[in-house]
Amino acid sequence: MNSLVSLSAVAAELRPDLDAQVSEDGQLVVILPSSLDQLVLTPGRTAPRLLWQHRTFLGSMAGSAGYVGWPADTTPLLRFIWAYAFSQQQMAPQYQPVLAALRGRGLDPELISAEGGGFQLYVDLKDSTWLLIAADETLPPRLEQVSGWHVEHYSPEDHIAVVYDSMPKHGGPGAGPDVTLMADSVARYVSAVMARYGGRHPMGFPTRHREEHTAPSTVAWLLAELAGLPRHRGELAAPGGAAFTIADRDGSNPVTVEVPAALVGRISSLLLSEITACRTYGG
Repeated sequence: MNSLVSLSAVAAELRPDLDAQVSEDGQLVVILPSSLDQLVLTPGRTAPRLLWQHRTFLGSMAGSAGYVGWPADTTPLLRFIWAYAFSQQQMAPQYQPVLAALRGRGLDPELISAEGGGFQLYVDLKDSTWLLIAADETLPPRLEQVSGWHVEHYSPEDHIAVVYDSMPKHGGPGAGPDVTLMADSVARYVSAVMARYGGRHPMGFPTRHREEHTAPSTVAWLLAELAGLPRHRGELAAPGGAAFTIADRDGSNPVTVEVPAALVGRISSLLLSEITACRTYGG
């Protein structure tokens, strides 16, 4: 057994991020941070391996068990324990109330792995944009540990807006961890954005043609009208109009079009509405 790593050494490396102890009978007991259940590793009768068992916080079997190697290096054991303790299966039950609150408001959230580790809630908005919901950058192991919510809107190439932020350190709206207020605010933002852009956010999926769900009061309809105007040549045909140069996002392929006076008025009206909406919803 001298070639095997000490379970006490493994426990020491797991702390202080995990509650890990070696019991009097030589078992390594790790308290799982989400469920508060126990992951118990017991030296097997045939070395070098450990029997692992998932037990409830009361100590009874929870139905999961198996064997893991017991080498002279702590790394494989540490990886196994960390992966089990912070797995999606452990985290998901904690956030069912949040998922249910968002689903009850017509959204379709899921728990996903975050870049750099941890988990976030992901909401697909069906226009190639999405929301990421966390408590700051990621979610803590337990819902009761959430001190506030941070929700952001993204497209494939751009950060669109901070939708909601009740994190205390960010000076949020004071709602803190209230799930209902967060879900209401997110649903209201999505509804407002989809109405403003005719169901497709221009930073995610620019609308090139009028579609059945667009209307003259939306930015999507306006973009389609601008794209369909003929190229400008010479002087303006009517007073009150304007000449606009439209280009790709990187400035290439510029095209100058003449915008009639009535359309200029609608542009002004929509821009004023956009300013009001941005002040209210953040983007």
